[in-house]
Amino acid sequence: ARRSRAAAAAEDTGADAALLDALKEQTEQLAQLVQLQERAIERLAGNGKAGVGTMPRVGVFVDSANVELARDRTRGGRPIDWGLVLDRVTEGRRLVRAIAYSPVHDDPGVSRETQRFVEPFLGKGFKIVTKPLKRFADGSIKANVDIELALDVITMADRLDVAVLASGDGDFQHLVEVLQSRGIRVEVAGLGQSVAGNLKRAADQYIELDFAQKKK
Repeated sequence: ARRSRAAAAAEDTGADAALLDALKEQTEQLAQLVQLQERAIERLAGNGKAGVGTMPRVGVFVDSANVELARDRTRGGRPIDWGLVLDRVTEGRRLVRAIAYSPVHDDPGVSRETQRFVEPFLGKGFKIVTKPLKRFADGSIKANVDIELALDVITMADRLDVAVLASGDGDFQHLVEVLQSRGIRVEVAGLGQSVAGNLKRAADQYIELDFAQKKK
């Protein structure tokens, strides 16, 4: 009887040890799974190694008339290479969309491709959104694409990590602040004194476009 009790006790001790070993192994496996999950979350959040899936998503939006007219008034009117601009602001990033907002004449005798606010962006990687110039009775002409630009940026906001706005128009300050409130980094690009001070101050970064001006 004593031997039976001793044998039973030994068996119980062995079973307990086996159970502890099994629990220890499961705990280690769970810890490994947690580590793998944390690494996966970091990669999805963009904190892992650089790659297509982790590159910041960027949208580029150009108020073409504003910048091109500013270019006429500064630095001798040297043309801007918009392809070079796009290369610079998208370096290390994944481009979602690049759009130039360009007012155009409604004169049927003037081709769209040759118009001054369209031609600089042709073949440079930009989608070109056009809007007819408004002519008033006093002979003045107005071209305002602010609403179209702002609506597009807000519509795309959930697909962007960075928004690059090429304009000097201080009216865009509120748009910049709305995007920032959604966690989007906003970079403003422009030419010198043509960019409103309030717009520069609101941006996370200001980019001077003189680097892309062609030499005459």
